[in-house]
Amino acid sequence: MNNNEKDQIIIDIEPISRRVKINSLNKTLYELLIDIDVRIRSECQGRGTCGKCKLKVENGDYYLNSPTNSELKLLNKNELENGYRLACQTKIIENIRQKDHSISQSNMKIYLPENLLLEEFQILTSGIGKGVNLNPSMIKIFLKIPKALFNNQTADVERIFQEISKIRTDIYLELDIDYELLKIIPELLKNQNSELTVTIRNKKRIINLEPRNQVIENYGIAIDIGTTTLVGYLINLNDKKIYAIDSKLNPQTQYGEDVISRISFIKDNKNGLEILNSLIIKQINKIIFNVCKKANIHQNHINEATIVGNSIMHHIFLGLNPTQIGISPYTPILQKSINIKAKELKLNIFQNGNIHILPLIAGFVGADTMGLILSSKIYEEETLTLAIDIGTNGEIVIGNKDVLAVGSCAAGSALEGAHIKHGMRAAEGAIDSVKINPENLELSYTTIKNKKPIGICGSGLIDVIAEMLKVKILTQSGLFNKKMINNKDFIINGNEIEYIIVNEKDTLLKSPITLSINDIRQIQMAKAAFYSGVKIMIKNMYESFNINTLNIEKILLAGAFGNYINKDNAKFIGMIPDINTNNIFQIGNAAGIGAQYSLLDINVRKEENELLKKIRYIEIANDKTFQREYAEAMYFPHINLNIFKSLKEYQNIPKR
Repeated sequence: MNNNEKDQIIIDIEPISRRVKINSLNKTLYELLIDIDVRIRSECQGRGTCGKCKLKVENGDYYLNSPTNSELKLLNKNELENGYRLACQTKIIENIRQKDHSISQSNMKIYLPENLLLEEFQILTSGIGKGVNLNPSMIKIFLKIPKALFNNQTADVERIFQEISKIRTDIYLELDIDYELLKIIPELLKNQNSELTVTIRNKKRIINLEPRNQVIENYGIAIDIGTTTLVGYLINLNDKKIYAIDSKLNPQTQYGEDVISRISFIKDNKNGLEILNSLIIKQINKIIFNVCKKANIHQNHINEATIVGNSIMHHIFLGLNPTQIGISPYTPILQKSINIKAKELKLNIFQNGNIHILPLIAGFVGADTMGLILSSKIYEEETLTLAIDIGTNGEIVIGNKDVLAVGSCAAGSALEGAHIKHGMRAAEGAIDSVKINPENLELSYTTIKNKKPIGICGSGLIDVIAEMLKVKILTQSGLFNKKMINNKDFIINGNEIEYIIVNEKDTLLKSPITLSINDIRQIQMAKAAFYSGVKIMIKNMYESFNINTLNIEKILLAGAFGNYINKDNAKFIGMIPDINTNNIFQIGNAAGIGAQYSLLDINVRKEENELLKKIRYIEIANDKTFQREYAEAMYFPHINLNIFKSLKEYQNIPKR
């Protein structure tokens, strides 16, 4: 046994039957689990503030540091005595007790409780769009190339061009070829009548030559890079059919739950950008591998990828420093769409294939919002239409065939479970809907996959607050109604009062799932950000565009949260304008659909950059009325007669 093996620590991880060997070093168990791709709950992303990464050290605690102040605060005495620790606070260190020969060294063993593991997230992959024509930038043509003759000494490349022109008269005059392909042409054309498949990009350039007829092997992949999740769609470019879909969590969450945290990580760490870039490329390559495996195709047959993401994800994916986007005047390095060879970005598709990245709009409003605009075609609507992509950073689009404006609001991550005591993302065991019986105040709920509850996700949070308002448990200001507080439905500990959603006997946690005043305040801030943002944008559009209405007549809810939310309850708490529910449409992953459209129709790409000239960007937070509108929108239900009662409210505003 060499010294390295002697210094190794063996860690057995149950119940997933994983064993890892590491050298003793200053690393937390949270970091170790991330390293081996085991995902666990940690809404604070390893900062030691949420207390949700609780695991049990069953053997080998002498390899670990003593409990930290965070653990002493968040774990009770009984838990500490029984070996429970917080993964993000528990470090594998050079402990002096290891060197004590009186201690018999053995494997370390940790146990991950069922409620800790996040093996299955509910990641939204579906969406609804207006449709698109099939006119991809990548086409494949099968050719039979006659051998050169003594009386016809036309060069090999020119003979290929001539055969293409016989099939597609719209291609030949502009055709060019990648330099690397010149080297393989002699081998491909050595036979009397060589069979060849040519891949052409934009009807202008040959990017691949393959032996035999491989026209059917023409695929593309559309990828939506979200702050929290990633989705990839493998599509046949010959018939528009989706052959496979794969989704994953964005591994960058370990360095921050939102884009501002990730900008800070890049600023504070010399290799921060490189770390986040490599994480996203690695995860996208896993998606590429998985979709190819599902469809039983080779990765080299993916000739193109289209990418959408918010401005920060866009820059990190490209390896561009995004820090200036986080500082006024919030300018990106690049705005317009860009095309880059796959090998330059280290994506595992055909290496001479093209990566098309959709354009950013402005500030934090990125290519994902462009995807939403393209898929919804909001710019063709007759009536004033609102589209909201509800997430950590909420994007708002308002417009019709005459006007189009965008803005963003910092809604925070409460709707994804962060900063909520029992909040969580949409995974197995998350409470996703709630009802309260007005007659006896009994609460009922559903959970994802019908599992025992371990927490509550965004849609459940909106429901429980709306239901509490309906039965008067909650006041308009967001406080508990003192007349309704009792020992049956509440936990009362001095000044701390929490409403019981699930009793301890019915949870996997063996402790109750509750809602506190602080939790409610977090939701108030999120919903106020959206509502006040919409109101400010409409006011700005009225002032600048001279639109003749201030009333929204159609709403499109995009993104995972928007897809699963109860529309009536979202209206009731004042998150969205109060219009006829029949005119509110949940359109799913609209950004991903927009990426698909850009992949399938080259004319959509022309439209992308044309739309940039039409779109007006409104900086919501800089509006002089923002603080007032935001404060008013904190109440629920807000006075909600479709944003404004009438135009009279703003008749005396001077036009710009």
